[in-house]
Amino acid sequence: MMSSSSAKKSRPKVSTSHTEVELTVEDLSKQAGVSVRNIRAYQTAGLMPPPRLKGRLGIYDHEHLGKLELIRDLRQQGFRLEAIKDMLDKTPEGAWSEYSLISDLFSTTFFTVEAPKRKALSEMAAHWQTSATPEQKERLSRNGLYRRIGPDEVEMLSPALERIGIQLAELNVPLDTVLDLQDELIKHTRIIARAYVEQLFLTLAEGIAAAEAEAKAKGIPVDPAAIAPLTAMFERLRPLAVGSISAAFPVVLQQEFDQAIQQQLKRSHTG
Repeated sequence: MMSSSSAKKSRPKVSTSHTEVELTVEDLSKQAGVSVRNIRAYQTAGLMPPPRLKGRLGIYDHEHLGKLELIRDLRQQGFRLEAIKDMLDKTPEGAWSEYSLISDLFSTTFFTVEAPKRKALSEMAAHWQTSATPEQKERLSRNGLYRRIGPDEVEMLSPALERIGIQLAELNVPLDTVLDLQDELIKHTRIIARAYVEQLFLTLAEGIAAAEAEAKAKGIPVDPAAIAPLTAMFERLRPLAVGSISAAFPVVLQQEFDQAIQQQLKRSHTG
């Protein structure tokens, strides 16, 4: 399977705004970074619908672009066309851009932590066509994912969350709602992370600490390599921890959605 880090270095980032667009196949190729030849091949394989004809000219829109982005990401992760077609058949219509974003984020953050990205606090609400209020800036500064490095500058420790926020802005989700969700996300994922660390590392760490204390009592220098088992275990744990959350959350989210719908229907019938 292709390395995600090497596959994504030169990949173009395109806007996922659902503003109505008309693209020729050459335009589509340029925006998505996919050759015209591959676009034709994806159409022949049934992965993409044909363009709308405008006279004799084939016209593509944002739905084609979003689906092509998703196909591109999955191909770069090593998926075969048959597997991609099966995935696309199960993807909700019109959600191609959102699924492409999540595919990208999952493949690039599954094994490692992203490099921080600097950004001015004054620009944090730009995608909501407004400026962040002092209260909103303060929330961004204290939630643990933004490190203040200047009067109006922060380091975003998870640039991926910003890209998800941009998608939510395009879906007209208010900034305060996004901040509320982010606060809840951080609170609960921190609890999960702490549980993983305490339950999986505590015993091993206590054993290492006891060995170090015994060595120190005997005047034996502590071996710096003693921490190596913890580091090695953590590197093996990271993808399992991330994977367990991604495996459980869709099920729980669907259950909560179904329950909320049922409650709303009951209120409507009794109201």
